[in-house]
Amino acid sequence: MRNEGLCAALPAGELPELTAISRNRDVGAGEMVTIEGQDADAVFTLVSGMLKIYKTLPDGREQITGFATPGDVVGLAFGSCYVYTAEAVAPSTVCGMVRRGLHGLVDRKPRLQGRLLSMLSAELTAAQDQILMLGCKNATERVCTFLLALARRAPKDEQGRPVVFLPMKKLDMGGYLGLRPETISRVLRSLETKGLITRTRSAHIRIDDLDTFGDLAVAAE
Repeated sequence: MRNEGLCAALPAGELPELTAISRNRDVGAGEMVTIEGQDADAVFTLVSGMLKIYKTLPDGREQITGFATPGDVVGLAFGSCYVYTAEAVAPSTVCGMVRRGLHGLVDRKPRLQGRLLSMLSAELTAAQDQILMLGCKNATERVCTFLLALARRAPKDEQGRPVVFLPMKKLDMGGYLGLRPETISRVLRSLETKGLITRTRSAHIRIDDLDTFGDLAVAAE
C-alpha cells in the first residue's frame, strides 16, 4: 500500500523508519483487528480484504459505523483505548504499527502529521455523510451511495467499469445502511434489472453505468 495509508506520506528514502515499527499480519474472516475498550497499542493499515467497524452496547447489540477497504487506517485513538471494534469480513492482511513508535515518528515527520490530520478529517466527513444518508435518503439512494463510495476505490475491468467487492453479510450491510436485508436484496435486483449493475462473480458487483448510478445516489425515484 505504498500509495495509500500512512506510507504515502513519506518519500521512499524515509520508509525504512516506518517499516521498522511495522509488521504484516493475516487475519481470517471473523477475526478482530481492534477491540473496543482494549489498549490501543497499535495502528493498522488495511493491505487487502475488508473490515467492518462497529461499536457495541452493554447488552451486546452492535452498530456498524463503516467498512474499511485497502489503504484505510484503523485504530487511531486519542485516548489509551480503542473506541471501536474492527473485524475482518473476509480474509484480510493488515500492517500493524506500534503506537508508541508511530508517535515518535509523527513528532519528527511533519508529513506524517499532515497525513494523520487528513485521515481524521476524512473520518469526520464520513460520519457526517452517514448521518445525512440515514436521515434523508430512501432505500435506493442509500444502497447506491454505499456502492458508489466503494466504487471510487475499487479496481476496474478492461472497459474501465468499477468492480465492487461485497464480502459482508446483507445483515451487516443493512446494519450500516439502516435497512432490512430483504430490502437490500430488492434494491439490488431492481438495479440489476435496469442494467445498472452486474453480478460478475461471488461477492462482486460491477457498476455498468456510473453516471446514472451517481444520479440515483442523490435523488432516487
